[in-house]
Amino acid sequence: MPPGRPSGRAVLHQARELTEILRGSTIPSGNGRTFCRGDTPLDDRTDMLKPSLGPAALGGWFLVLLVFLVGLIFACSMIGRNPVPFQWGWRIWAWGLWESPIWELRVFRLLAAGAVGTGLAVAGLALQGLMRNPLAEPYVLGISSGAGVGVLLGGTLGVVAHLGVWATPALAVAGAVVTSAIVYGIAQRRGRLDPYVLLLAGVIVNIFNGALILGILQFVKQEEMIHFIGWGMGQIPEWLWFKPGLLILCWGMVLFGWAVLFVRASAFNTLGLGDEVAASSGVAVHWLRLETFLIVSLMTSAAVALAGPVGFVGLIVPHVCRMIFGADHRRLTIICGFGGAFFLIIADTLCRLLGEAFHLGELPVGVITAMVGGPFFIVLLRRRMRGAMA
Repeated sequence: MPPGRPSGRAVLHQARELTEILRGSTIPSGNGRTFCRGDTPLDDRTDMLKPSLGPAALGGWFLVLLVFLVGLIFACSMIGRNPVPFQWGWRIWAWGLWESPIWELRVFRLLAAGAVGTGLAVAGLALQGLMRNPLAEPYVLGISSGAGVGVLLGGTLGVVAHLGVWATPALAVAGAVVTSAIVYGIAQRRGRLDPYVLLLAGVIVNIFNGALILGILQFVKQEEMIHFIGWGMGQIPEWLWFKPGLLILCWGMVLFGWAVLFVRASAFNTLGLGDEVAASSGVAVHWLRLETFLIVSLMTSAAVALAGPVGFVGLIVPHVCRMIFGADHRRLTIICGFGGAFFLIIADTLCRLLGEAFHLGELPVGVITAMVGGPFFIVLLRRRMRGAMA
């Protein structure tokens, strides 16, 4: 038999596996084991095998969601301690009164929340599709905390003070890439990634990064301590109107990663059928994983540079979108991006209203996402354990 050519038994096994997938009874895990349908969030595998949505349909999804996003930002910018009547709000937006408090203190903050939510949600979707693990997301795998270590270390050493605020995303990227490489290297075994080892490695690295952050904070100046503590809890700042270049740069990083992952959506659909099936279909699985980890690091770094390590957005949004719209990554990549923006804009507005109502000051949005995401993570973990024991 020529080298590299699959045996008849292997081909027969793949044919049987695909038959079971089409019937909806089993889902491959990619490491030789098979799970029942209820054990994974990627439930509708047949949805991935349907004909691709046309450009007109995808463009329609994008435009409708974009209109909703603009409307949500407008509505949330009118809400606060000093609410603005909607008729005045339309005038502020239509006449371009960029120096009004509405734009400076609210709209820029909402735009930052949108960038953070989009980046983390799409990154979480990519990691879950890549690993076929419902618990994978940047915060759980330690990528967010790694980016936070990079930003905090650079700020403490004076790198940001010398190079300007533009250095913040670069430092975040460096920390995220190093963390991703460590986690990826630990989970790599004989050319394969073990999703369970990856998750465990991410948790361990996350704990280590948390200890590093606490250690670095001991060397922060007293007047900067409050800022860094708020940033470490996932607080979206109000001073972004003073440095719009940082917001534009981070949005550019998010949009670039979003576009790349959308182009790779069909490859993620094929990968969902198993590594062997994807490789036989022409997908370079190893390079797809490396590319995805780099893109996820880039998008997570943009989010961390703006708001610190906000947790569980990449866990909650992809699962909710998948339950509603199915498992097709061609559609999910668009919907998750906007869904993440919706989720974090609403969460940040709620934090702002609660802080103003109870005189708590600026309540970090990371508090809301952790309160929602923590129980959500436990529920998913218990479902995963029950499915594995069944």
